[in-house]
Amino acid sequence: MTAVVWRLQKTGSNSRKSLFIVAACLFLASCIGPNLEDWPNSIPQTEVFRVAYNADEQNQLRQSETEYLEWVLSFYQGNLAYQSGWQDIQGYVYEAPAPEDERELLDQLSRLGIAIGSEWSKHNDIRQIDTRMLSLWGSTIQLAPDFETQKQTVEVIASDIDLLLDGSLRKQDILEERYADILGLEMFGDF
Repeated sequence: MTAVVWRLQKTGSNSRKSLFIVAACLFLASCIGPNLEDWPNSIPQTEVFRVAYNADEQNQLRQSETEYLEWVLSFYQGNLAYQSGWQDIQGYVYEAPAPEDERELLDQLSRLGIAIGSEWSKHNDIRQIDTRMLSLWGSTIQLAPDFETQKQTVEVIASDIDLLLDGSLRKQDILEERYADILGLEMFGDF
C-alpha cells in the first residue's frame, strides 16, 4: 500500500485518481474474502485440512496455511468467480430409494469434497486438481439423471482422484468424454 501512496504523490491528478480507485478496489476485494474466524459448522472443520496442509512440504513453501484454508472455504462456499461451491453440489442429491442410501451418498460426497478440496486449495503450481476438473466433476454429478447414476458418478470420480493423486491418471485425461463413456451420460461439450 505504501508503494501505491508513493506513486500517487509522484503522478498527476488523473493518474492519482486512477491509482486511488485501483488501491481502493484491491482493499475492498481483500475484505470480501472468506473469514476463517467464522468457519461454518456445515463443512469439515479446519483440523481436517490442516493435516492435509502439513503433509505437503512443497505446498508449504508456496502458500501459507491461512491462504490454503481461505481457498478451502472458497471451495465449499464458492467465491466471486465461481458462485457455486461444494456445499451446493452436496445439496443436489436425488431422492434415494431408502434413507440409508441417501445418507451413504451424502457421506461419500462429504469424503469426496474433502479429497478434492484438500488438493484443489493448494497453490496452483503444486495442486493436482485444478478448477477445470472441479467444474467438470460438479457438472457431471449434477447431470446424473437419477440416484443410482449419481451414486455411480461419485464412485467413478473418487476412483479417478485416487488414480490422479497416485500418478496412474494424468490431468489431461480427465475429460468430459471419459465420464460420458464410463457413465453413459450426455454431456455438453468443450469442457
